[in-house]
Amino acid sequence: MRPRRSGTRRRRRGRLFLWFERAVLGTGMTFVAFVIERRLLKAIKKGGMKPAPRTAAGGEDDPGSVAVAPTGETPSAAPP
Repeated sequence: MRPRRSGTRRRRRGRLFLWFERAVLGTGMTFVAFVIERRLLKAIKKGGMKPAPRTAAGGEDDPGSVAVAPTGETPSAAPP
């Protein structure tokens, strides 16, 4: 026979709570989808999208950064 665990009984959430939770999540997800769709359609009509501004330290794909060689010199296009 299994020993009973005292005080660990899970209480099932009521139907009203589940309905409310799903309604709130559905409303929020609908709003987010609406905003994303509007921005996407606006970008398609405009003909392109401007990349989001970078806030972190420049990485390899950062167009404004210059790669620095380990010796402290900037790399040249063709090696000597």
